[in-house]
Amino acid sequence: MKTILVVGRDWKFRALLRAQLREEGYNALGFETLQHAESEITDAAALLFDTTDAPPTDWQPALERLAAALPIIVVAGTSEEVTVPSARILRRPISLGDIIAEAKELTSGR
Repeated sequence: MKTILVVGRDWKFRALLRAQLREEGYNALGFETLQHAESEITDAAALLFDTTDAPPTDWQPALERLAAALPIIVVAGTSEEVTVPSARILRRPISLGDIIAEAKELTSGR
């Protein structure tokens, strides 16, 4: 079973996304911050990060570093600046179905 790390400060978004990923057959682990998720990256197929309520100075450098270790999906605001070159950036508004489809595509070869 592939593991996807779901990281974000919005617990509702994290919970809904994890529940749907589990329905799709993934082991979805939830974390409030990237620092908490880092201990699990060796076993993960991907990391999904929600920028809601997270200051860019907290997550931008960490995501750039983690992008070398695993595929990353970032769910960001419409005009929010995200400069993680290898990450897939999804813009709000977006459905859970679209996020799940992106995760499936990203992890299909892993």
